[in-house]
Amino acid sequence: MRKSIYSEEFQRAVVNEVSNGILNKEEARIKYGIKGNSAVLSWIRKFDASKSKVMTSSKTLNLSGKSREELEAENRRLREELEMEQLRTRALNVMIDIAEERFDLPIRKKPGAKQWKK
Repeated sequence: MRKSIYSEEFQRAVVNEVSNGILNKEEARIKYGIKGNSAVLSWIRKFDASKSKVMTSSKTLNLSGKSREELEAENRRLREELEMEQLRTRALNVMIDIAEERFDLPIRKKPGAKQWKK
């Protein structure tokens, strides 16, 4: 494997321009006379990996500006809504079972049933 002839500062500068949308990878390669076709991509992977670790830790600290209490309250509310929907689904299934049994009507679609064509 060849050692890179480009300094780390230069590589970071190119990656910043590409990441900020100033240039795309090919434009950066041409502008700076970078020989390797995939050099810019490998630099992006190299430096964005370390950048993403920092960004991920900062995201966990401040999730969309909501405090921990707000997130916990929203989580509780969503869990309660999920529980209610599960109860509703169970009740509907029981009603269908009773109707099928009492009125001898097939209400549920049978597996493998063909679609009706117009």
